[in-house]
Amino acid sequence: MHINPLIRRAICSATGREVDAHGWSRPLGLSPHSGKPIFLEYDLERARHELSAVPPSARGLLRYEPLLPVRDLSREYAADVGGTATVRHDALSREFGLDLFVKSEGSNPSGSFKDRGLAMGVALGVACGASRFCLPTQGNAGVAAALFSARFGIAGALVYMPDGYQGSVYHRACELFGGTVRFWGTQIAEAGARMREDVRGELERGEFVDLSTFFEPGRLEGKKTMGLEIFEFFGAEALPDWIVYPTGGGTGLVGIWKAFQELAEMGLLVTGRHHLPRMVAVQSEQCAPIVRAFEANLLSVEPVKSRGTIADGLDVPAAIMGHQILRVLRESHGTAIAVSERAISAAFAQYGRQGVSAGYESAAALAGVRSLRDSGTISDGSRVLLLNTSGPFPALLRGRANAADR
Repeated sequence: MHINPLIRRAICSATGREVDAHGWSRPLGLSPHSGKPIFLEYDLERARHELSAVPPSARGLLRYEPLLPVRDLSREYAADVGGTATVRHDALSREFGLDLFVKSEGSNPSGSFKDRGLAMGVALGVACGASRFCLPTQGNAGVAAALFSARFGIAGALVYMPDGYQGSVYHRACELFGGTVRFWGTQIAEAGARMREDVRGELERGEFVDLSTFFEPGRLEGKKTMGLEIFEFFGAEALPDWIVYPTGGGTGLVGIWKAFQELAEMGLLVTGRHHLPRMVAVQSEQCAPIVRAFEANLLSVEPVKSRGTIADGLDVPAAIMGHQILRVLRESHGTAIAVSERAISAAFAQYGRQGVSAGYESAAALAGVRSLRDSGTISDGSRVLLLNTSGPFPALLRGRANAADR
């Protein structure tokens, strides 16, 4: 395993200034220029050539190694990450008057799309000399961090969860994969602040890597493989008109768009000939900082006070990459929409009746499509892709199925 030699540079997502990678001798965190996340740029001409030479037998993340920061990962580590199914849903297409597809991420190793980002975040950190990983979580991200730490055979991930998650399926799964779980505060932000205080020295020395959303560049690179798979499935000539994405921290939304940009720079998508999808960020009305900033035409996202939502993954009151999320929405001529808890609950039940394995976050995206159809924003017959980020079982096992009416 080694750093991809096709990486040209690391840049600050806020200023565009180059960030010194120090020869990849220690992990990259946030940009020293702004305190915001870092982007990685590649030699895309060479990457296109190498992508064409990837053998058909390559599976999962291994299929896209020329566009990822770490090369020569083992099959047992990365071949089952990604490669998820995209299916046209005939019943929902008829109901909404759309050409509607669902990309279901529940087949990833730990059951959610978090595996893509955490697999690459852990791999990049190890390649740069890290010995352990830590992060705050309200669910799937902590499980994924523990799982991929176990696959590398390193010290178990240190996972901080808010109080109230003791004994949850997420708590048990983290420990199953060797993680150490601690509890603090009432929200993920409080848990994260406590974590950074507790392991400040290890983080400063580069022994630990903070795998919080966008706090290092690997998670974004892993998530962008969703965009590469969308391109492969639909082809350049028939990409969706809309991609509807349940947005908490927004790593996947930014990652999908980064993939499209790289494909365009490689000449695989041609401006004026191929239309790119319009991106939609869906949030809960109880916690909607992206929607508020988008509607106010702001360039950055101000934190809000969350009122709590059944869709745990959307309960993110501050978005460190908000400036780039807003850029993606505007550059793609997309939009942001907040949906009610009752609408999320109704969509969750609808997915269940249709036999679609989806969690509350994914149900929010379905509720967003209904709202955008009712307003006429999405027109009749449009091709729409819904991101189904995980299955329903963690929420159900935590006994939260009846919480939707709060």
